[in-house]
Amino acid sequence: MTCPELLRTQAYLDGELDGAAATEAERHIADCGKCQAFSADAAQLSDTMRRGLVRHRAPAHLRERIAAALNAEHSSEKVLPFRFGRGFFAGAASGVGISALAAGFAILALLPPSAGTLAQFVTDAHVQALMSGRTIEVASSSHHTVKPWFAGRVPLSPPVAEFSQQGFTLAGGRLAKVTGKSAAVVVYRHGKHEIDLFVWPDGGTTLPQETVTRGYRSLFWKRNDLDFAAISDVDGRELHKFAQLVQSEPE
Repeated sequence: MTCPELLRTQAYLDGELDGAAATEAERHIADCGKCQAFSADAAQLSDTMRRGLVRHRAPAHLRERIAAALNAEHSSEKVLPFRFGRGFFAGAASGVGISALAAGFAILALLPPSAGTLAQFVTDAHVQALMSGRTIEVASSSHHTVKPWFAGRVPLSPPVAEFSQQGFTLAGGRLAKVTGKSAAVVVYRHGKHEIDLFVWPDGGTTLPQETVTRGYRSLFWKRNDLDFAAISDVDGRELHKFAQLVQSEPE
């Protein structure tokens, strides 16, 4: 026998509910074993499908060919060679230069951010959420509720585990942007501190070393085709402990 609220649960997982309707659905899922099982099956199916995806990254030689093609296209018009130096931006003063400038920014958009830029992006996103008071968009201490919420909202299925026995309580999740990419943020509480676990698709970026920016410590690591960042103002040893718990979770 199925739960009569199953259609509403499915609508919630599909991102069709918001506000009070979403909150009511979350409460129902937390108390209904059948809808919890349905949510878990949906999350497992999402994981299986995403693991089977094949992603192709533009190699460095392709970017070089694009730059060379742009040079060749404009060489007859005596435009300065395509490069990201002072001469390139000086060429933007002409009509052709404006086109080259737009093309240059298109190429830059393909390039992965530097490690320093990435650390700053994560810190800014964490601080902005804290200052706005909008650190959580789905509030729950159950992974059966939090994990399915991300389905259809971000192009990945983040690991969502419960570590309350180790002192890290799952609080919920939200969405964010990391260098222009959609990211899932799984939110945990540790005493009076918040720990944000950012997860986004790997784009070939070299991840930063352990970083402290504006009083917030961040740790970065890769796993398969995903990048991770744990950030908080919690003690460094506790943040390392949290990161190790996440990394030790089975795939």
